[in-house]
Amino acid sequence: MSETEYYRSQTYQEYLLSSHRREVCPPEDVYAFFNWKGLTNLVDFGSGLGFYFQDFRKWFPHVWVWAAECQQDIIDKILRRKLMEGIEQLTPFYMDQSDHPLLPEWVPVPEIIFASLSLSTFPNPGLAMDGLIRSMKAGGRLFIVDWSKTESGFGPKINEKISMDKMKFLAEEYKLEVTKSGRISEHFYGLEVRASSNFIYGYYDLKEEEDEDSAVFKL
Repeated sequence: MSETEYYRSQTYQEYLLSSHRREVCPPEDVYAFFNWKGLTNLVDFGSGLGFYFQDFRKWFPHVWVWAAECQQDIIDKILRRKLMEGIEQLTPFYMDQSDHPLLPEWVPVPEIIFASLSLSTFPNPGLAMDGLIRSMKAGGRLFIVDWSKTESGFGPKINEKISMDKMKFLAEEYKLEVTKSGRISEHFYGLEVRASSNFIYGYYDLKEEEDEDSAVFKL
């Protein structure tokens, strides 16, 4: 496993469920940071073992949560946890590991995709944002929580973190609008992202983009 795949470590996944994580980034502060209005289907993108599952159940008792993961062993553990803890209205699903992730068509189109500590694991978070925005209807919102680029003594190494300013820049590179940004706690920041007026829905022909070094869209 390479350093950039630290998120595959069992130790890291267990840390993400720890009480220490709740202390350094309280879920209540995450909830207060974003505007969750109009939510029916929520995708927890890169959910891991489900740090927020019980909080989602408390905050949104009637919302269906779709937990997206690229590791089958984690999905198996989510299913076991769902049964053991009686977590209702939760469906984990497998997503291929892709630099430009698109939700499968059978998942109901979500109003919000929540990406906590997941976009910084992508080679190009801007391209990943682009795919997630394309997976929602016009007006859909992407909520990002990620590590501040500071030395903390826990979590990934500083060179594996992406600063809030760079994350905003990458979003804007893909014609996305950052409608809110700021620190959630000392070591974490949040961004609310949606398509800008210049965003073109459709999909990339990535092969042609590689051949021609330009973004080609098909509608």
